[in-house]
Amino acid sequence: MKILRSNREEWLAAACAVATGLLLYASFAPLEWTWAAWVALVPMFVMTRRVSVRKALQMAFVAGLLFWLLSIRWLTHVTVAGWLFLSAYCALFFLPSAWLAQRWRGGAAGFAGAMAVVWCGSEFLRGWLGGGFPWNPVGVGLAPWLPAIQIAEFGGVWLVSGLAVFANALLAWTVAERRGWPALALGTLAVAAVLGWGTWRVGRLPAPERTLRVALVQPSIPQDDKWVSAKIQMIYDRLRELTRRAQADFRTELVVWPETALPDDVRNSATSYDLVWSLCTNGMPILTGSLDTAVLDSGEMQFFNSVFLFDTAGRIVGEYDKRHLVIGGEFIPLEKWIPDRLEWSLGLPESITAGKAGAVFRVGPHAIPLAPLVCFEDIMPYLARADVRAGARMLVNVTNDAWFDERAAPRQHMRNASLRAVENRVPLVRAANTGVSCVVAPSGQLAAHLADESGRTWEPGVLWADVPVPADGASLTFYARFGDMYGIACAAATLLWLARTFLQRRKTG
Repeated sequence: MKILRSNREEWLAAACAVATGLLLYASFAPLEWTWAAWVALVPMFVMTRRVSVRKALQMAFVAGLLFWLLSIRWLTHVTVAGWLFLSAYCALFFLPSAWLAQRWRGGAAGFAGAMAVVWCGSEFLRGWLGGGFPWNPVGVGLAPWLPAIQIAEFGGVWLVSGLAVFANALLAWTVAERRGWPALALGTLAVAAVLGWGTWRVGRLPAPERTLRVALVQPSIPQDDKWVSAKIQMIYDRLRELTRRAQADFRTELVVWPETALPDDVRNSATSYDLVWSLCTNGMPILTGSLDTAVLDSGEMQFFNSVFLFDTAGRIVGEYDKRHLVIGGEFIPLEKWIPDRLEWSLGLPESITAGKAGAVFRVGPHAIPLAPLVCFEDIMPYLARADVRAGARMLVNVTNDAWFDERAAPRQHMRNASLRAVENRVPLVRAANTGVSCVVAPSGQLAAHLADESGRTWEPGVLWADVPVPADGASLTFYARFGDMYGIACAAATLLWLARTFLQRRKTG
């Protein structure tokens, strides 16, 4: 077999793919180099203009694979096979943009606009197909810089991604073609205008007249301890200790515990219910995540990942079942066709049943309407939007990121979630088992977060915060009213273009 040596063009193409993968990775936690989001795609776009279609697609896949392997490497704490498969799957969504970049024969402005549409269309499809994985779109890389994300109130996170990709594509065209300087100048002015408006918008957001004082309890229970019978008393003791600390501030109006804070089903566990009852009857309601069970008429058991609101009399006055479940972790596809013996031998978990609708709870002396979201539901834009349209003026996410690492996954999760506050202009409160427990303002600013003296967000503790909440009659944002119009339009345009291009190639081939 003859081994062919790579030529200079192939080495340069590979270097560009690696550069894009590394720069994109740097845009997100743990590094959060926000500037990198403005230039990360430039090497890949330049490369695709100078190589064949086949090579462009190969190198785009390499760039995407490298980015995803690095950015979600925290998934290896749960599954190495899942990490590899998900990284390869997500890398496929880099290909439409690379294909378009290689084939484009128009001008600079058209190139930049088309790239923004196809990239955002691909991101939207990734967040929708197969249940969706809308993790780390390019726009989230800009989350720490508030002026850049304010346009999310019009088109969601996808429009923020579009802004970044437009800037990347204009710069790439100028570098690759060595022309298009007027378009680059005008495009730079347009991006600057959007950022200027974003700066103005942050300063002009109305200040709500009512607040809800919350105490976020972070028990920081290691994942390996959560379902161990010998650790149950430790979990109860820590929840009791931290909640009493939270209640020491008599101004607290709501205590929030994280996802599955209790080690069993609070509705059917006398021990867990007694703990909650003994604490909330001190005069402060408790909102907590817990498992829940139901028995069908057939005798079959159903399990739910739920949120309960207990009032000061110890009664359950609000219930919510998680709607968007995590594949492989909370439900097994086609489980009913898997033999019980095989399911047991593989150690597959019992599937959880998805809830059918959102919920809005009324809390505090002002009866503030809030909506709970469980775990990764806060990265699903359509869920938060549906809750706001149903009347919620505050989002409360209860989560448990103890499955993963301490630095990257929890912070990436928080940054992805922060766009929900901007899209709907409502505050987002997050109570996490292991961090990041925080309050995100409607501007997307991290208004408060729980951390120790060294800055670690992993330790147990309590975060108190006065959360300003818009009035019930506050006007909805364009995004809350009309939803993912931009993302859907980009996805439709992308699919139509791919279909048309494929049919043309078949006719000419």
